[in-house]
Amino acid sequence: MSTQRFTPEFKEEAVRQVLERGKSVAEISARLGVSSHSLYKWVKAVTPDKTEKQAADLLEAKSEILKLRAQLRRTEEERDILKKAGAVLREGARVKYRFINDHRHEYRVMTMCRVLRASRAGFYAWLQNPLSKLAIDNQRLLGLIRDSYAASGGVYGSPRVFGDLREAGETCGKHRVARLMRANKIKALRGYKAPRHIAGRPSIISPNRLNREFTVDVPDRAWVTDITYIRTWQGWLYLAVVLDLYSRKVVGWSMKPTLARELVLDALLMALWRRKPMQPVIVHSDQGTQYGSDDWRRFCKANQLEPSMSRRGNCWDNAVAESFFSSLKKERIRKRIYKTRELARADIFDYIEVFYNRTRRHSHLGGVSPEAFEQAAL
Repeated sequence: MSTQRFTPEFKEEAVRQVLERGKSVAEISARLGVSSHSLYKWVKAVTPDKTEKQAADLLEAKSEILKLRAQLRRTEEERDILKKAGAVLREGARVKYRFINDHRHEYRVMTMCRVLRASRAGFYAWLQNPLSKLAIDNQRLLGLIRDSYAASGGVYGSPRVFGDLREAGETCGKHRVARLMRANKIKALRGYKAPRHIAGRPSIISPNRLNREFTVDVPDRAWVTDITYIRTWQGWLYLAVVLDLYSRKVVGWSMKPTLARELVLDALLMALWRRKPMQPVIVHSDQGTQYGSDDWRRFCKANQLEPSMSRRGNCWDNAVAESFFSSLKKERIRKRIYKTRELARADIFDYIEVFYNRTRRHSHLGGVSPEAFEQAAL
C-alpha cells in the first residue's frame, strides 16, 4: 500500500496513537492497515533524535552556565567597587566622578556608575571640565595666598594673608583663606616660645612711669627700648631698638659686637634724629646696666626724655619690645646662626626697615604696617 494515500492529518493521528497512548508500532500498524516501516518513519519525523536532543540540552546548559558566570562576575565587581568606594557613597557627584576616573582601568565605567548611582552622561561631561567654578576660583585664590605668604618670608598666618588679599581687592572671607591654607599646609613659621611671667622688684633708679599703658593716642608720647642677642660664628651681635608705642614702629636701632653703653645711646640718638619730638617723651626700658648708667640718665635729661624702668626680671612690663624681638626671631632668624656679623646686620636691617616698618601687617594696628598707620593718621 502506498503511503501517499494517507493525508497529513491521518499520519498525525497515527503518530499520536503511538506517542501519547503508549501503543506499540506493530499494534497500531495492524489496526490502521499501515506498514510498520511507514509508521516508524512517521514517528521519527516528529520525534527528534536522542543524540540531537542531548546536544540541545547540553547547549542550553552551557548557555545557562555562561549567564551565571557573567552574573557572578558582575556581583564580584560590584562587591569590589563597594569595598573601595565606601567613603564616597554619600559624597557629591564630583567626588564620585573622581573615584570613577581613578579606577576606570580596573572596573567598567557603566558598573561603577550603577553602583555609585552616578550619571554616566554626567561623568563624561565632567571629564571635559573636572573642576567646578568654586574649585577654579580656589586655585586662583591659592596662588594669591602663596604670593602673600612668600612675600612675608613665610611668617604670615591666615589673618595677615587675608589682610593682603582684601587690600588687593579680593572679596573672599577670612575663614576661606584659613581653610585653603590649612588644606595646603601653609602656616606661619615659628621658632620660639613665648616668655613666661616672672615677677620682680621695682627699680630704685627710675620709676615705672609706663605701668603697662601700651596703647598711646599720639606719636612720640612713649617709647620702649630693649636689647637682644644675635648668634653668629664670629660671636654675639647685640641689637638695641627703640619703638614708638603709638604705631609700634622701630624709630631707632643700633647693632654692635659688644654691650657697651654706646649701643643703647646710638639707638636712642637715631630715634631723636628721626622723630624730633617737640615735647617730653617717656623712654621705658628694663633694669639693664646700660639703662642704669650715668651716661644714659644724662643723655635723657639733656634731650627732654623721661626714663622709666620695668620691675627686675619682669618681661611683661616691657612686653612691646619683647614682642618685637619675638617676632624678629620667629619670622627672620628662626634659630639660625649667621656666618658673620655683617650677614646678620644686613638681614636684620632688611627685616626692620624693609619688612617690619613698611610692609608687615601688625595686629595691634588693625592689620596695617606701622608706616601705613602713621601715614593714614596725617
